[in-house]
Amino acid sequence: MKFQRKKSPEIALEITPLVDVIFLLLIFFVLSTNFVDVKIMNINLPEIQNLSYEGSSERSLNIEISKEGKVSIDGKEIENFSFNSFNNELSFVSTDITTAEISADSDTKYQYLVTIMEALNKKGFKNIQMNGVSSPK
Repeated sequence: MKFQRKKSPEIALEITPLVDVIFLLLIFFVLSTNFVDVKIMNINLPEIQNLSYEGSSERSLNIEISKEGKVSIDGKEIENFSFNSFNNELSFVSTDITTAEISADSDTKYQYLVTIMEALNKKGFKNIQMNGVSSPK
């Protein structure tokens, strides 16, 4: 007597549910992703018009920023540096001075420079010169 063998069912991979799951994962990741808004500051760099800066008879305001964030104007240190405290110190400076020279350590936080330049701009300073001071390693 011959027994008839049962045919094994063919193995088939259904890709329709797989595509559905992939689209659901894609939608989930797109909706849960945080996009970072990158803020860029546009700076217009000045062009050199006169190379003989040393011979200038105009007096300039000397501002120094240390690595620790201590700010001083013409040698006088500002306690608790902020925009308002720096602005108050600028009010004691003569109005005929329109040039400022900023000396900053190379490891100084940019926020100090931005705050100082903003205050100088509001006070009407036309020329701002920046000198970098390298910190010893």
